[in-house]
Amino acid sequence: MANDSKSAGGHGANGVPGADSVESVRRRWGKLYTVTTARGSSFLVLKDPSTAQFLKTGAELDGEALETLGGPAARTAGLALAYRLLAGRDRTEHEIRAALGTEGIRTPEVVADIVETLRRQGYLDDRRLAAGFMRFAARHRPGGPHLARRKLRKAGVSEEIIEEEIREALPPERERELAEALARKKLRGAKSREQAVRRVHGFLARRGFSENIVSAICSKILKGTFPGEENDE
Repeated sequence: MANDSKSAGGHGANGVPGADSVESVRRRWGKLYTVTTARGSSFLVLKDPSTAQFLKTGAELDGEALETLGGPAARTAGLALAYRLLAGRDRTEHEIRAALGTEGIRTPEVVADIVETLRRQGYLDDRRLAAGFMRFAARHRPGGPHLARRKLRKAGVSEEIIEEEIREALPPERERELAEALARKKLRGAKSREQAVRRVHGFLARRGFSENIVSAICSKILKGTFPGEENDE
């Protein structure tokens, strides 16, 4: 079936089966190509013997060919695209759906089949991604729960998974320890306690730490009771 901008495999046509022809063929990545038709449809196609006929400028496309491009061929190409993306790093289901949509693969049945196949094969696991993100952040760019929530929400992880992984990786005591360690580094070079408080408060807030923890640390700095403080006036 020919596809409009909200359908699988393409955009721009009126969605009514019928004759069409290949207007242009553009290579995307590896064996993945974008085929644009005279009627304005666009399809992502994986080059193989079964799709070679669609990768020729001027090739005629009857209703059956358009059905293939929007269905089985779109599924095959979509999976190939997903594997390519997942080879670099874990992706959420949301990110994979968005990537498919960008390439014009939007028919619910085709997208659902691709997503379910990836889940079944173990390639898609939002909980694994969230746990991995929390471990990586703890080692390389420590931050608080608010920052983790923003990052994971942006990636499309569900609220339930986000909160469970934050509770596991960043219980209050661990969050406080991380915030204090970062605060000690920001204290270096401060010329007064007031300057130190401004510096520490702004930094910890940007890094997503809880306000009660940030306020408690700043209060101790102002009073000169912050553990390990080296900034003596």
